[in-house]
Amino acid sequence: MRSDDDALAIVFNGEIYNFQKLRAELQERGHRFRSTSDTEVLLHLYEEHGDAMLEHLEGMYAFGLFDRRRQRLVLARDPSGIKPLFYRSAESAPAVGDLLAFASEAKALLVDPRFERRPDLASLAGYLAYL
Repeated sequence: MRSDDDALAIVFNGEIYNFQKLRAELQERGHRFRSTSDTEVLLHLYEEHGDAMLEHLEGMYAFGLFDRRRQRLVLARDPSGIKPLFYRSAESAPAVGDLLAFASEAKALLVDPRFERRPDLASLAGYLAYL
């Protein structure tokens, strides 16, 4: 989903339990909504609070939000990790250059032919130890 002015774009997996309350608060501050989705609430919440938006969220979620004006990507997941967020960076694929790929399932990253398919044993040990 994109913001009205195309300055923000988000991909979202999950559910924001308190999105109706957040939506009402944002509407009181002058935000206008095109849909009834919790995804759009995230866009407006970022416009209002920036990274501090995460302090307002209750739910299970993982998302990537691109801010075109600031040329930055915000990746976030719920604090309990109910919705996972996997990523691969250019470090794991040096020939690729500046690349970051992310998904809510690890297998989605394996279909990108630009990445080498070999395990990172240190990361695997960390995953097995801490999930």
